[in-house]
Order: sequence, then structure tokens, then C-alpha cells
Amino acid sequence: MAQTPLNITKYIVYRCNFDGDAVTNLRMQKLLYFVYVWHLVKLGSPCFEEKFQAWPNGPVLASVYRELKQFGTQPIDSDFSELEKEEDLKKLEKEIGKKTKDLVDGVYEEYAMFTPFELVVLSHEEVAWKNARKGLDVSESSNKKLSDEDILSQHG
Repeated sequence: MAQTPLNITKYIVYRCNFDGDAVTNLRMQKLLYFVYVWHLVKLGSPCFEEKFQAWPNGPVLASVYRELKQFGTQPIDSDFSELEKEEDLKKLEKEIGKKTKDLVDGVYEEYAMFTPFELVVLSHEEVAWKNARKGLDVSESSNKKLSDEDILSQHG
């Protein structure tokens, strides 16, 4: 079942804050990308209907970027997750679903140790991002979409 990227974003913000870890928009974009990759490969379907775009600093979900750009390069405020009570967390986890939540937790545990710029470097090694950036200058803006087929060719 496809998720809304915002639900996953809110859960990651919660996870980071719970662990005393800061997450910026840049770092969030890369974590979301790896959630998408793992979901596609391990669960056999895209995590979100929205496709990542090949921006200069790596894959970006434009809708999430717009929601988070208010934070600039600063950590996303914990209030963004809108999880004030235990019931709020339970509701969000139910909306996400156990399989996807477990997958997000796995991605978080695998990639949380990396700085945002290390995650950028990792994302620049992705075939899907490289293919979508073909013919573009290193800093040129682009809204070209990353292909699920390219992701699967590398990870599937």
C-alpha cells in the first residue's frame, strides 16, 4: 500500500528526535529515498506514488521539500511530527502499517549514522539518480524523475 511521504517524514522526525538526533531537510530527503529503495526492493512496490526528482544534491521528493523548506538548513522541529501523545504515535504507526514501519526503522538504523553530506555522496552513486541527471551540469536544476526500473537494476 502506497504511503503518503508526509506520514513517513513525520515518523522519521519522531524517530530522530526520540534518539536525540537532528534531521535536516537534506538528510530527510536521502533517508526517504533509501526508504523508497528498500520498499521497492524488499516489499515489491513503490512506497509513494510521487517519484523522486534528480536534484543536484541527490534525489528529492518535491512535496516534502516544500513542506520542510521553512526549516532551511536547520534541524526539523520536533513539533512537525505532530505527535504530542502516545495515541498520536500509535495512530501514525497504524497508518504507516507494520511492514513499512519496520522497513523505515531498518533504513533509519542503517543510515542514521551518516551525515547529510555522506548521504548525498551515497545517493550520487545511485544509477537511477545518475541516469536522470545525464546531460545536466553538476549544479543545474532538474525535475527529471528517477526510474523504478533503474533502482531495481541496481538493487533488485
